[in-house]
Amino acid sequence: MERVAFLLKIDPKDQEEYIERHKNVYPELLQAFEEVGIDTYSIFLHEEYLFAYMEVEDFQKAMKILEENEANQRWQQFMSDILIPHHEGKTIREIPEVFHFQSKKRGERS
Repeated sequence: MERVAFLLKIDPKDQEEYIERHKNVYPELLQAFEEVGIDTYSIFLHEEYLFAYMEVEDFQKAMKILEENEANQRWQQFMSDILIPHHEGKTIREIPEVFHFQSKKRGERS
């Protein structure tokens, strides 16, 4: 299982709208997340930055499949007025992992 983190940006004036929209993520998009192997997906908000964390079987493969998914395409279009591209032109900037701790007890809780 891969652990992937990435940054997205929004204008701080759009924070409430961003939060509101995420209260109603399309059920078919959530189903697609499961189908492509996404186990965990969280988004955290700090000022103009959105920090996203995902546990997924194969990130690149999952993203490639989701690019073709109709529900994901609709969601990306729906969010396009809020997300600000980074200077590279992409809305997502991956962040490398430099430290990870996992409790030995985690396996016992599953």
